[in-house]
Amino acid sequence: MIKIILGFSCIVACLLSTGCLKIYQSIGHNHGAYVATVSGKQYEPVANRWDYQNTALLYVYRPNSQWAADEIESPSFYIDDERVFNIRANGYTWFELAPGQYEIIMRRPLFGLEGIESFDLKRITQMSLQVEADKVYYLRYSEIDPPAFETQELVDDAPVGDGPLQLVSTDLAHEELTITRMLPEGGGFIKSQGPLTEDELEEVFDSRVIDVEEEEDSNTMKWWW
Repeated sequence: MIKIILGFSCIVACLLSTGCLKIYQSIGHNHGAYVATVSGKQYEPVANRWDYQNTALLYVYRPNSQWAADEIESPSFYIDDERVFNIRANGYTWFELAPGQYEIIMRRPLFGLEGIESFDLKRITQMSLQVEADKVYYLRYSEIDPPAFETQELVDDAPVGDGPLQLVSTDLAHEELTITRMLPEGGGFIKSQGPLTEDELEEVFDSRVIDVEEEEDSNTMKWWW
């Protein structure tokens, strides 16, 4: 097993040096809460310290749980195909977003490696998020403790999210954020790259079909791994 991992790592290193393929990885940022607990400042609202007239404010947080606290590697959070942070138990971060549509993907790493091109070791969740200026959005990530339906934000009477990542109400977010701490990454500005192309959407659909087939073949409880 170790030889396989080392061999795969060497291949990835070679691909990274040539720049011929898109490599998804979070080496050095992938430590889970069991390895490194979140030690940033306790949550405090951004308040008026953002350009609310021209941008949206997005909070992403993860409530504490035994499952999350025992995690060796933490999932990566991508916005428009760029990794922006890894989310650990009891952590939160925030971003200013230009108005528009964003594609959000979370991947689970193995020794920091996550995938190559359209192949993912584990794609946990994928969703689109449309944001408007002067609005605040809260994304909540939890594998074992989903939010109650009445605390979820709805669009066309349907919840916004995918699996363990859900858009939730301000009231729930404020209640749970109080005990979280700031993650080391975040607090920046992101501009939308626009919706995915038809080819990109087809890749996403193909990967999701594979995930669904794997889930149907498994009789074990789903732990988002």
